[in-house]
Amino acid sequence: MYFDESAWVAVGFALFIILIWKKAGSALASMLDNRSNKISAELDEARKLRKDAADELKKFEGLKKEAEAEAKTIISNALKAAERIREEAEIRAKDSFARREAQANAKIKAAENALISDLRSTAASLAIDCARDVIASKLDRKASLELVEQSMKQIAATK
Repeated sequence: MYFDESAWVAVGFALFIILIWKKAGSALASMLDNRSNKISAELDEARKLRKDAADELKKFEGLKKEAEAEAKTIISNALKAAERIREEAEIRAKDSFARREAQANAKIKAAENALISDLRSTAASLAIDCARDVIASKLDRKASLELVEQSMKQIAATK
């Protein structure tokens, strides 16, 4: 067989390509392996981050439930306190009303007693004035002297 220059160039070129392919192939394979490892590491990191995020979500859901329970407790306590305050205010209002009613009744009773006393005093004064007028008009001098003497004897007897 006879090889001419172009055959040798073709064989040399083929050998060159094979050598380059081996070197480039190993470099390319190494690069692809590195890229594959990097992608695998990123996927592992993403899985880890996802797991961490899921754990944080569970933790926050637990905190949310605790906060909701605490809020319910606070609301319940506030409602109980408000009811207790309303009941106490109602009791104080009733007590205040009873005190004011008692004070009003006492004032009314005092006013009635004062009025009765004034009426008795006025009635006594009127009775005395009427008695004086009646006695003065009905008594003559002699009867009046006898009345004075009897009054003096009664005064003397009481001493």
